[in-house]
Amino acid sequence: MNLYLVRTPDGVPVWVAFESDQKRLYTHVQNTGKFHLNAGLYEDFYFDHTMTYEPVDQQAAEAAILSGVGRRDERSFVHILARYRRDPNALSPETVFGHTLNRS
Repeated sequence: MNLYLVRTPDGVPVWVAFESDQKRLYTHVQNTGKFHLNAGLYEDFYFDHTMTYEPVDQQAAEAAILSGVGRRDERSFVHILARYRRDPNALSPETVFGHTLNRS
């Protein structure tokens, strides 16, 4: 399993990404609590290299998620979030990590 903390060129963490065995990139979206296929990030990861991709272990990925990385503004991203909420192929954290995230 390949996990990354994705940062903007300014160093701001914006996503926790999961690279599947099929080389697909999923990002954890706080608003849905799931990982969603992210075609734009795929382009950047494999071709454009605008963002920074820091390999992280499962513990660091979970900590980043629990800290709020991946939250999008409900007003600014209304259409994208609506599409994510209808995503039948979203992956739960349990599917990616093998257990439920402890959000206590």
